[in-house]
Amino acid sequence: MLTIIKMLVVTGLVTMIASPVSAQLFSDAAKLGANVGAMKYCADCCADDDDEKKYKLLRLKTLKAFDDLPDDEKAKALIFRKKAEDDGDYLGKQLDKDRCDSIRKMLYLKY
Repeated sequence: MLTIIKMLVVTGLVTMIASPVSAQLFSDAAKLGANVGAMKYCADCCADDDDEKKYKLLRLKTLKAFDDLPDDEKAKALIFRKKAEDDGDYLGKQLDKDRCDSIRKMLYLKY
C-alpha cells in the first residue's frame, strides 16, 4: 500500500513538473494586472484604428477593477501589468495580434 502511495506521489510530481505553466497558477490579481497591461500594449502595437478604441475602452474598465484591488494584491498586479505593457509578456507568453484579439474578446465578455 505504501509503495502505491509513493508511486502516485512521484507520478503526480513528475506530471506537475513536466506540464507547462498554466494561467491557473496565477492569482486573480496577477491576471488582472496582465490584462490591464495587455490592453495598453495591444493598443500600441497590434491594433488597427477600429480596434484601438476597443482596447482603450477595455483598458479603462480593467483599470477600474485594478484600482479597486487591496494594496497588497495591487503590488503583485502591478508587476504583471508592467511586464505586459513594456515587454508584451502576458503571463509568460508573448503577445501578438492573434493573442491580443483573443484577450480583447474575452475581456469584452467579462466587462
